[in-house]
Amino acid sequence: MKKLGLLLVVLLVVALGFSEVVVRLGGWVSSPSEEQALEEVVKAFNEEYAGKIKLVYEPIPGDYKVKLTAMLSAGTAPDIFYLDTSWAEEFFRKGVIQPLDLLIRKHALDLEDFYPSLIEAFKYDGRIYGLPKDFSTLALFYNKRMFDEAGLEYPNENWTWVDLVYAATKLTRDLDGDGQIDVWGLSLYRDGAFNRVIPFIVQAGGKVVNEDLTTALGDPDSVEGIRFYIDLHRKYGVAVTPQDVGAGWLGDAFGKEKAAMVMSGPWMLGFLRDNFPNVDYGVAELPRYKKRATMVYTVCYAIPKTSEHKDEAFIALKYLVTEGMKTFTERLGVLPARISLAKDLINDPVKGAFMKGVSYAIPWRIPTPSGIFSKAENEINTRISKVWMGEMTLEEAIDEIVKNYDSWVR
Repeated sequence: MKKLGLLLVVLLVVALGFSEVVVRLGGWVSSPSEEQALEEVVKAFNEEYAGKIKLVYEPIPGDYKVKLTAMLSAGTAPDIFYLDTSWAEEFFRKGVIQPLDLLIRKHALDLEDFYPSLIEAFKYDGRIYGLPKDFSTLALFYNKRMFDEAGLEYPNENWTWVDLVYAATKLTRDLDGDGQIDVWGLSLYRDGAFNRVIPFIVQAGGKVVNEDLTTALGDPDSVEGIRFYIDLHRKYGVAVTPQDVGAGWLGDAFGKEKAAMVMSGPWMLGFLRDNFPNVDYGVAELPRYKKRATMVYTVCYAIPKTSEHKDEAFIALKYLVTEGMKTFTERLGVLPARISLAKDLINDPVKGAFMKGVSYAIPWRIPTPSGIFSKAENEINTRISKVWMGEMTLEEAIDEIVKNYDSWVR
């Protein structure tokens, strides 16, 4: 009996030693097509690692950031989850996210295959806290028919601010002679526009913050970039908001052919295909001024410090950004964060402009002393909106921003 008992104990220890480790993957609720693609990737991973690691997808409905914060505080967060670059630093600073540098070396993930700007987006204090899932940049959508009718050449990589204003002026037209503009050269956001203004700030040679994290929005170059964005509406009279033309967002205004040009991301491609298939359009890089600039919006996979299975979680994470990324690129048409998967897209007539932009893009992440930019963003957006509507001057807005910025970011 003693020998039998000892044998059972040994067998139990062996069984436990080879038991399957469950790794939980959390993320916000996505579109049905994205959910289906993710389920396909999870299934493929589980087949490859059967008996060793089981990846389980657990979408987090509702206010994702609020719920994730609560889960991290309670120690119940998934082993892998999404973090958006615009607020990821808040979590990095709190010390709740596992640095990945050692795991990257241990499991031999080739970082050279990732676009540097996307890796930089998830670095904090010299360490890597997340690996990019995919990305989007801003580019210029233009209506080919409207350009042809106006006798204009299509936008190209050599376009400048001057070309943009010239074309937008020609494209802003009263089609029926009633004295009212029917088609505008541009549609731009007025509310919540700051992240769309940043490329113009950088193109003008400016920046959002200094090295000491104080605001640089009062610098002459930065002001010039902000002014140009506002002037497209107030001075040149070639830009209106989507709501001004009875549209819900930029894609809607462009699809309804109320605006000849908009600056948007690859998320517009599927929208136009499904809702406005007859609109003949092209996509070009954003116009340049003193330099090139665009925004890059990206999301990473991260691992919490509380995970009890960090190695297994990283093995799953590595799969998501390698084999998984191949599936997402092929099935969803997303822009891959890895150079090897993007090489055929650089020359794509539609996606090429987005791909080229990543090499000079600014991540949508503003570093602050507290790691929190949301209050400052809201305050800046409010003032941009007021200047757009003529409720205050740009000088008044900049003065208020410079005087109050420090209190907004601490």
